[in-house]
Amino acid sequence: MSALKHYDVGHLIARGGFASVFAATRISDGRPVAIKWMPLMSVISWGRRHGQTVPMEAELLERVQNVPGVIELLDCINDQGSFFMIMELPPGVVSLASYKKSDDTKPFSMGETRRLFGKIVETVQGCFLAGVSHKDIKPDNVLLFRDESTGELDIRLIDFGCGELTEHHWGTFTSGTALYWPPEFVTNGRFLHAPAAVWSLGAILYHMVCLDNPFDSLASVRKASPPFPSSVPRLCRDLIMRCFDKDPWSRPSFRGILSHPWMVGGQQQQQFPYFRLETVRVFKNSNPKPRREEGQGLCHVVSRALSSIRWPRLCYEAFSKLNMCCMFGNSKTAQEVHNMEKVMASAAATQRLLA
Repeated sequence: MSALKHYDVGHLIARGGFASVFAATRISDGRPVAIKWMPLMSVISWGRRHGQTVPMEAELLERVQNVPGVIELLDCINDQGSFFMIMELPPGVVSLASYKKSDDTKPFSMGETRRLFGKIVETVQGCFLAGVSHKDIKPDNVLLFRDESTGELDIRLIDFGCGELTEHHWGTFTSGTALYWPPEFVTNGRFLHAPAAVWSLGAILYHMVCLDNPFDSLASVRKASPPFPSSVPRLCRDLIMRCFDKDPWSRPSFRGILSHPWMVGGQQQQQFPYFRLETVRVFKNSNPKPRREEGQGLCHVVSRALSSIRWPRLCYEAFSKLNMCCMFGNSKTAQEVHNMEKVMASAAATQRLLA
């Protein structure tokens, strides 16, 4: 194929529902690369990269190239109804799912688990800071390889095909792995990006320490109470179950995960940061700033604050709809916005009467 004349294409690495990945070698310097091929007719959403129209996955991956732990995007090629993404291929790389299934692979020590999981959390946090929600965080999309300079295992986050920009208030899934979806999506068909990512990170940690997936059905996802082997330390189990909190507002933030006692070697923390606590702290500021750590802006901050101070659900939903209008850019008449504001005012009055 003329589009790939600069590459010596080898064997198939992986095949998904919308794309296939091949191992290859760049002819000019002999560098091993991975080539992701996708037919243009399978592309659902589009973005921009270097002034060119590309599949949204390429734009998202370009946005997070400065985030440590994200797979490096080397080139993109659009040719005759096909789109190719050329990415780095570290030597000896395997997915986290494959690594744990290998019979001759030594299990991670708790110290190594803590270090690698911290890298994964920091990578996901960095993506949110860049405005990107991965939406398909699972062991198959975390690559492990041994860094030649340090000799330690390192990680790469791959496959942003399900991702989207975090400027959208609510998220949904059009594809992905159902058993890694959070219970709020299973129940209500939508979710907020960062709490959903924390749920998936909890599933990653469970997989690393229990050598298994936490859930085997959507019913078990709703229950959110996976079994634990006795070998899992109490603090590690506590962190996983905090990530699996059914209430998305009460799950730890990324900073909360990284400062959890198990992550810092058993040291007790004076305050455990989670979404509701951090929201109230930010909302009390005279001029609250967008919380890019969770990948959301001011609209999300105020919405979470309304929920955290126990305003009636009607007020919270009205405010969410109002801000979805602003964030999606949908055309709403002044009367519709005014009606939403009246609903909020009525709910606020109800709150004062109940106080």
